[in-house]
Amino acid sequence: MFGLDPLNPLTAITEILLLLLLAAFVGWLLGRLVLNGRVGQLRRSIRQKKAELEDCRQGKGLSAAVDQPAPVIEKTPVIPAYIEADPLLPALNGDATPHPVADQPIPSMVGTPVPLSTTAAAGNSEAAVLSRIAARAHELNFDRIGRATAAEADDLKDIVGVGPFLERKLHSLGIYTFRQVANFTQEDIVKVNEIIEFFPGRIERDDWVGQAKSFHERKYGARS
Repeated sequence: MFGLDPLNPLTAITEILLLLLLAAFVGWLLGRLVLNGRVGQLRRSIRQKKAELEDCRQGKGLSAAVDQPAPVIEKTPVIPAYIEADPLLPALNGDATPHPVADQPIPSMVGTPVPLSTTAAAGNSEAAVLSRIAARAHELNFDRIGRATAAEADDLKDIVGVGPFLERKLHSLGIYTFRQVANFTQEDIVKVNEIIEFFPGRIERDDWVGQAKSFHERKYGARS
């Protein structure tokens, strides 16, 4: 085709070298694609673990309650005071030992330690937080987001940045499906972020909306 003699040794060697170079390039390209895919998967996994760790820390910080006992004041022993005898007074008896002043008992302040009030800690327990979130569910525009029930729930933990505790917060708010999250507008994002007491800007930074659209299309199809 190119006027080359296939029986010429130089031509044969050239063809072999070209084939080896082509094979090496294809192998390098495939290796790069596989490596990029693994790196992306590892990054997503790291973000997921960080989100779960933050959720875990937040849940523990809300539910921990420590009772501190009241300080105990120990009674200090009182050393009796002595009054020297007046040498001008006649001695009524042979005992010249001065009489001690009566030791007045000091009321003890040691009592049963009184635990600190746990009302504030109870108000920050997981049940109290979820109840507080559920009470504000009416502030969301479900006509725009869409409504769903627990029976229709998707696994929202598939979204990078959503851990188990955060998923329970979203359920308390009435958000169960990828479709609802995919329908978030900027106004919805701000309101949801405020109600679930989440870190400002995390929903946009982790791209919940884009991830939810992708998961919804993958699970139900693009036209659902």
